[in-house]
Amino acid sequence: MDDSRLDETFSMLFAFRRGDVVATKTKPSLRGTITDGVYVGELPKHVRDVKATGKTLYEITTIADSSIYVVEESEIEKAEAL
Repeated sequence: MDDSRLDETFSMLFAFRRGDVVATKTKPSLRGTITDGVYVGELPKHVRDVKATGKTLYEITTIADSSIYVVEESEIEKAEAL
């Protein structure tokens, strides 16, 4: 899922950055660190009129046991760092 756009030209599409600590909205005790992100959907035609129609997905590595999850942006929120 390595998408260089997470830190590059299209960074405006991402609400979170690598290293951000997040928790799931449905289970706040499930916390982790953003390890990557990707925007899935339509875009280019060289992005003059940004009407995003896709979804932003994030790869999260949990703090407790280093499990890896892929979640939609709408499923997570920023959490306080340990």
